[in-house]
Parts: sequence; C-alpha cells; structure tokens
Amino acid sequence: MGQEDFVGLLIAASSRLQSAYQKVLNEWGPEEPPITILFAALGDQIAEDFDRAGVDANRRVFSLIEQAMESDDKGLVTAVATGLIEALVTRAVRTESLWKEMAPFLGPRSRHHAEAWLAP
Repeated sequence: MGQEDFVGLLIAASSRLQSAYQKVLNEWGPEEPPITILFAALGDQIAEDFDRAGVDANRRVFSLIEQAMESDDKGLVTAVATGLIEALVTRAVRTESLWKEMAPFLGPRSRHHAEAWLAP
C-alpha cells in the first residue's frame, strides 16, 4: 500500500475525513501539502470523531492505520507514525477517557509507536 492508496481508503471511510483532507489541500493549494501535515490533520479528525463514529467505523479506520504501519513502504510507515498516530494520540490524551477508549482499537505496531511516543 502506498501513500495515495492509504489516503484514498482512509478518506473514503468518513465524510468528515474527506472534509479534513480537502481543507488541508485548500490551505496548501496549489502546492502539495507535506504528507506529515496532511496525516496530522487526519489524525486530529479521527480523534475528534472517535466517539460519534461508532465501533465498526473506528475498527475500519484503525485497521487501515495498522495496515499502513505494516507496509513495506517506509515513507508511508514514517508518515503515518509521525503524522497521523502522533496527532491522534496528542488529541486523545487531552481527555483521559478518550485515550482509554481509543487505545484498544490500535493494532500492535500502531500501539507500540503511540506508547513509545508517549513515554517520558
């Protein structure tokens, strides 16, 4: 899975993710936004939508994130880890209960990066 495939699958999961994606493109247009900036915006939106998205939608999104983290595309793995997951976690830990609800949805590689990043 490459970056474009991942983004396409991810934004197809939710109209709110599509809106966040479009907002970043509009802010940077006609330039391409840095991938970590784009992924950070998507991570923020995933965290913001977590409670309203429902279990099935959250499972799909977090499964896609884990698939990206398992990719052979090191650029994708790095961008997902440092852009999306770090933004997601930063947003989630602001509310202790949100992080506790969200953490079980993370796959092993995603959770490993999130926990390592949160460690002092």
